[in-house]
Parts: sequence; structure tokens; C-alpha cells
Amino acid sequence: MMGLFKRFGFAAVVVAGLALMLVVVVGKATTDAVFGGDGAAASAPAHGGGRGGGGGRGGGATNVLAVAVEMHTFTDGLQAIGTAQARESIVLTPKVADTIRRLRFESGDRVRAGQVLVEMSSVEQAADMAEARASNQAAQEDLRRAQELFNRGFASQARLDTVQAAADAAEARLNAGGSRIADRTIRAPFAGVVGLRLASPGQYVRPGDQIGTLDDTSEIKLDFTVTETQISRITPGVELAARTTAYPDRTFTGTIANVDSRIDPATRTVRVRAILPNTDGTLRPGMLMTVDVRSNPREALAIPEIAILDQIDGASVYRVAAGEGGAQVVELARIRIGQRAGGMAEVLEGLNAGDQVITEGVQSVRPGQPVQLGQAPPAAEGALPLRPRGR
Repeated sequence: MMGLFKRFGFAAVVVAGLALMLVVVVGKATTDAVFGGDGAAASAPAHGGGRGGGGGRGGGATNVLAVAVEMHTFTDGLQAIGTAQARESIVLTPKVADTIRRLRFESGDRVRAGQVLVEMSSVEQAADMAEARASNQAAQEDLRRAQELFNRGFASQARLDTVQAAADAAEARLNAGGSRIADRTIRAPFAGVVGLRLASPGQYVRPGDQIGTLDDTSEIKLDFTVTETQISRITPGVELAARTTAYPDRTFTGTIANVDSRIDPATRTVRVRAILPNTDGTLRPGMLMTVDVRSNPREALAIPEIAILDQIDGASVYRVAAGEGGAQVVELARIRIGQRAGGMAEVLEGLNAGDQVITEGVQSVRPGQPVQLGQAPPAAEGALPLRPRGR
């Protein structure tokens, strides 16, 4: 064994030394190719580093989309649930028990104020009315003659008073007969829309029996309740927005008209009534509606919520600032956020009107990185939009 080492040992050491030298030379050549002769990283084209532009710090300007900080109207939100009611609403019912002679409306008809809707059978009342009319005419004629004789001195005051009383009584009976006939005629007290007809001609009805309904829906009264702690935010004239599941894509605006004078001691709430215009008749009485009261309206600086980076130590945004040579670079700005509503956030501190904040490309930029403002590239079909996240 010692003989073999003595025979080949020197040659093995020489071969190992040459191999080590070869590894060192190849390694240095590779390092120079990657980092350059001075050890710095060699520049290479970026692939997919940014939105439509260069990639990281060593690449070209990243293409981003930014919006200007502008004034926006914010309100103190107050939500409630209310029920829609017609501006005026009645149930058509007879005053006396009788048979329906004629119905002058159909379901869904729009009627005018004073229009005759129902005529009850009034044959007996009509006969009584004719008799009362004849008696009244005779009594009025007797009164005329008695007055003439009295004026000539041929009748006493007592006689004139007796005839006058008889004439007054006849006229009263005539008016009573007219009232009984009027009770058998139902007229519309206001203009509106008639609901479903619930009776037919020839049907015997009594007071309280429902013949139909009449609603004035040109305006809707929306009643809802709020807690007593919120009364200071509810005053007549305050605007509100209401929605209903029947029309999920529509918002109905109106104003608060009245606030009840009493607070319910059991629930500690107060009833509020708002008026919503309804000229097209879309809203109907009885609809359940969600209410968003827009109290304390104010103008404030605002940015889209998508631009905000929510972090543990607060909120911030990437602002586009001017760099060296007129280049546009990214700047991290700490901000204080107020109310958020409708995808917009109220900015209390940290930004000025006109500042450009990045909304698209937030994930691809860092402070100090050059950017280029432009249109955001179209998202791939079926892809979800990118959302900012804390760093």
C-alpha cells in the first residue's frame, strides 16, 4: 500500500491542484458575467415587473394609473328601515246598508276629485225626496202670500210667524232627503288611483264593507323610527335616499317633512316622516324601504378607497411626485382618513387638492421608483381586479 502511495501520490496531488485552479477560474468568469467587472449587478431586460412598463428599481418607468385629489360631498350616515304610505288613502265603504246600483270605476282607474264612484239603490229615498220637494214648494208659496198680506196689513205677525216656521220645516225635510240620497252616492274625495274592485252591482253591502281603495301616490310618505340619541341629526328639510328590493338599481331621494312630538317610552325611539316624489307611480303603499339620511353635508378632500394602503400604524397612499430631471417618482404619503362612503374616502390630513395618488399598479411600485402615468392595461378575461394591501 505504501508502495502505491509512493508511486502515485505525487501525481494525485498534482491533479487535485489543477482541478481546484480550474474551479476558481470558471467561478470568477461567471461572476464577471453576472455582476460585471466591479461586482455590480448587470442590467437585464425586466419581464413582467410592472404594468405595461419596466419592472423593479433597475428597470424602466412603471406604467401606473393615478387620480387627482378632489373635493367630494360627505354626509353623516344614519340608516333606518321604513314603510311607504300613500300621500292620501281611504277605503271605499258605504255609509248606509243598501244594494249597489252601479259601480263607476274599474280596478286601477285613475279618478279625479269629486268623481262619482258608487251609486247605491235609492228608489225609496228618491220618492221621499220628490214628496219633500213638493211640500217645500207649497210651503214657500204660502210664505210668499202671508208676507204679502202682512205687508198690506191684512195678516198679523203671529200668522206670518206660523207660516214662516212651516216653510222652514219643509225646507229642512228637503235638505234631509237630499242628504240621504247623497249618503248613497260615494264620490272620490281626492284624485288618485283606485285599487282592486271588491264588490259588484246588485250586491248588498253594509257600513264597513270594503268596495275598494283609493290612494293618492303622487307622493309617498315614508315613516321610520330613530333612537332618541339621533334626534339632533333629524330635522325637517334634511335629505335622504331610500331603496327597495323591488327596484334594487334605483335610489329614491326625498326630504324629512316632520318629526313626531313624542318619544316612545318603551323603545326610546321617535317616528320620522319623509316625503318622496313618486310622479311615475313606481313606489306603492306598503313597500319596505331602507333609509339613508344624509345629515350634516360637507365638502372635503377625497380619494378612491382602492388607493389606500391600510397598515397597522395607519393609512398611506402612493403619491406621484416630481423627481430629478422632471421624472415622476413614487412617494409614500401618510394620511388620516375620515368617513368612507360610496367607494370614496374622506382625507383629513396628508394630501392637498390636485395631488396625484396611484390607484392602478400599487403592487408594482416602491417609494423612489420612477413611474409613467397612463391608462391601465385591460384585465384578462375572468381575472379579478387587483386590490391594494398593506406592505
